[in-house]
Amino acid sequence: MSIKALETLSKLCPEGGWIISGDSFKDITWIDDRPRCTEAKFESELAQYDVQKAEQNAKAVADKAAAQAKLAALGLTADDFKALGL
Repeated sequence: MSIKALETLSKLCPEGGWIISGDSFKDITWIDDRPRCTEAKFESELAQYDVQKAEQNAKAVADKAAAQAKLAALGLTADDFKALGL
């Protein structure tokens, strides 16, 4: 089982009700009557996984840079901020 498939199914069916043992929709065992995703939705989200992860990583890098710039504007560093216990 790949992290991609696990994270995709967790995103689509966050309340659980499933077990996944592989990388495709056919590897999902539905264990109760909670809402289920469709095969088309699962495959679509799985196909977009890498792009979404890249976007999340880029946003995290940009957010960190923005935070560091704000600290620098205040004359602080990340270490100064940590030293304050924040």
